[in-house]
Amino acid sequence: MSAELERLFDQKKKQRGDLISIVLPVYNEESCLASIVNELYEYLQSQWPSYRFEISFIDDCSTDGSFETLRHLSADSPPNVRLSVLRLRKNSGSHVAITAGLNLSRGDFTVIMASDGQDPASVIGDLIREWEAGYDVVLAARAANLDHGAIGQLFSKLALKVMIWSTGIRTMPESGCDLLGLDRKAVQAFKRMDERNTTFIFRILSLGFPQREIQYVKRARLAGQSKWTFLKKLSIMLDAITGYSNRPLRLVTKIGLTVFALLLLRWAIVVVNVYLLHAKATDLTIILNAIFTSLAVVVLLLGVIGDYIWRILDETRKRPLYEISEVEGKIFEDAESDG
Repeated sequence: MSAELERLFDQKKKQRGDLISIVLPVYNEESCLASIVNELYEYLQSQWPSYRFEISFIDDCSTDGSFETLRHLSADSPPNVRLSVLRLRKNSGSHVAITAGLNLSRGDFTVIMASDGQDPASVIGDLIREWEAGYDVVLAARAANLDHGAIGQLFSKLALKVMIWSTGIRTMPESGCDLLGLDRKAVQAFKRMDERNTTFIFRILSLGFPQREIQYVKRARLAGQSKWTFLKKLSIMLDAITGYSNRPLRLVTKIGLTVFALLLLRWAIVVVNVYLLHAKATDLTIILNAIFTSLAVVVLLLGVIGDYIWRILDETRKRPLYEISEVEGKIFEDAESDG
């Protein structure tokens, strides 16, 4: 415990450093990469010479020449920029690639952006300014997406509303976010969340670090086509719905309770009609009541069982119960460790 306290107070003494990491997942973007890298080189050298930048492309096992292109581009970089490329052994999806990039990040501030040319390099400067102002998580929300039509934007908004409701995380921009910056503290906390089948953005937002939102216009792609198919978007949506909250399970339980209550009322009406009003109950009425009551009980039991399964899941993945946001005062630096 004392070692952790010393680390926190040492962190308090440190000023924000000058090393910034930029993580870009890549999958078959060979035609875009030269333009993206040249834009980054020019912007970072001319506008932010006081910072050092480590650009890490995470190649998600591309089948084109993306890896070779990036290896060639890494040979000639500005004095304050270094470029590296990491190739995954198999195609695992952009969220896994981003997680790999965050695990390798060494920067005092880490920027996550796309490698399709839709994210302008100038947004990096906006993220850095908010980080310098003291925010640990800076989200670049899409004010507009020039690469999506009306139907695509409508589906994205509906999907985000469902994910925000199911997770209970209200700090997610309603227009979506896949360009953001993280202080080292947030990255280190993210690394301690060793999880699968969850979306990285909701994992970050669930930590509760001081957050700031900025707006930018997402450009049209420089070349090629989006790799985000409908099935991939649906998979991410399901991961978010099932990975962060038991709200869907509670909804199932409430539906079961509501239906069961309505059927009890229906049974009461049947009993009153038969025994007090001496009406004749038809066989169909009895059969339908019995079937619907059985279904209501099954739904109710599924909701309760699902809630227990959720508790097991929540215990096994060992998410941190808390994150310390601030420390003040002094401690004895030579105190013995208490284990």
